[in-house]
Amino acid sequence: MEVAAKIEAHEEVVSFDQQGNVVVNKDSCMSKKLMARRAIEAHLERKRLEQNIEDYYFD
Repeated sequence: MEVAAKIEAHEEVVSFDQQGNVVVNKDSCMSKKLMARRAIEAHLERKRLEQNIEDYYFD
């Protein structure tokens, strides 16, 4: 039973569309502040990963 609760709590709130824009799942039961934080974290992580790829391939 606890596993099912954890899976529901770990829903995908932030994703990226084909153009690379951040898409927020507004049907989530999380607070707006937490959803905004997740969106910012996802954006910064993607930006960091893109920079790492550029550094790796273009050095």
